[in-house]
Amino acid sequence: MVANLPYDLSEEKLKELFAVYQPSAAKIALRPIPRFMVQKLKARNEPRKGRGFGFVSLASEELQQQAVAEMNGKEVDGREIAVKVAIDSPGKEDIDPEAAGTQPLTENGVVQANDPPANATA
Repeated sequence: MVANLPYDLSEEKLKELFAVYQPSAAKIALRPIPRFMVQKLKARNEPRKGRGFGFVSLASEELQQQAVAEMNGKEVDGREIAVKVAIDSPGKEDIDPEAAGTQPLTENGVVQANDPPANATA
């Protein structure tokens, strides 16, 4: 997990910051906003603002430890970032969101707080 990120940092830039550690993926947690605003931002070609933290998946535990040691406290766009190893919740990867009656993740990997539940009818 990478905390205290600039709010306008993109996933591509986050992946570039950790390029030395061979990241397989980088995700920024985005601020939850109403769906109509998401559509307006897309129409205007404007990016959504981040929540100030994100996640970077690295190839090995050794690279994770190296990234934590070297990147923790580094300044990015005037902000001192905090880098920690994030632990997945046990069994989370085994749950099928559809079968569990929960909403699947959105395109950016975050379920929006104001989205209706998966079983809600319009």
